[in-house]
Amino acid sequence: CLFPDDVPPYFKTEPVRSQLHLERNRLVLTCMAEGSWPLEFKWIHNSTELTRFSLEYKYLIPSLDRSHAGFYRCIVRNRVGALLQRRTEVQVAFMGSFEEGERTQSVSQGEGAVIPAPRIRSFPQPQVTWFRDGRKTSPGSRIAITLDNTLVILSMVAPDAGRYYVQAVNDKNGENKTSQPIT
Repeated sequence: CLFPDDVPPYFKTEPVRSQLHLERNRLVLTCMAEGSWPLEFKWIHNSTELTRFSLEYKYLIPSLDRSHAGFYRCIVRNRVGALLQRRTEVQVAFMGSFEEGERTQSVSQGEGAVIPAPRIRSFPQPQVTWFRDGRKTSPGSRIAITLDNTLVILSMVAPDAGRYYVQAVNDKNGENKTSQPIT
C-alpha cells in the first residue's frame, strides 16, 4: 500500500571512489540513505552479494586481507523504489615475503651482469634498493637499475664481486623486507 507522501530512497552522501586500507585493519562501509521507512540494505562486493536485504546500513570487515580488495556498493530499497549506490574501490596495502632463497650467479670478468630483483608480492609496488656487502648500490657509469628493479653491471671487475641483496619498502604500511643474498 503506497501513501501519497511516501519518499523513494535517496543517498545523503556517496562514498569516495577509492580508499586504501592496511591489511588486518577493521573496515566499516556505510550506506547513508534516507526515504520512507522501512529502508532495507544489501551489500555487494564486485558482483557477489554479501548480504540479503536487511535494516543494517553498515557492512563490517573485522580484519582486512588482500582478498577483500575490490569494488563495494550497497542497494537500498523501500516500498516506493530501489537505488544502487556508486561503487567504492577498496585497496588493501600488504607486503608478502620474498619468494626465493639465496642464489648464486657467476659472471666472468669483463662481461656484463644482469641480476633480476627477487620477487615479492606487495601492494602498492615497493620501493626497492640494491645493496652489495651492506653498502647501497647506486646507478653510475657502469651500473644501472631498470624500471623493474633489475640490476645491470657493465663489464664486471673484481671489486664488483660480493653479496648482493635488495631491501623492499612498502610506503603505505611501512613494512620493509630484505631478500636473501645473491652471490
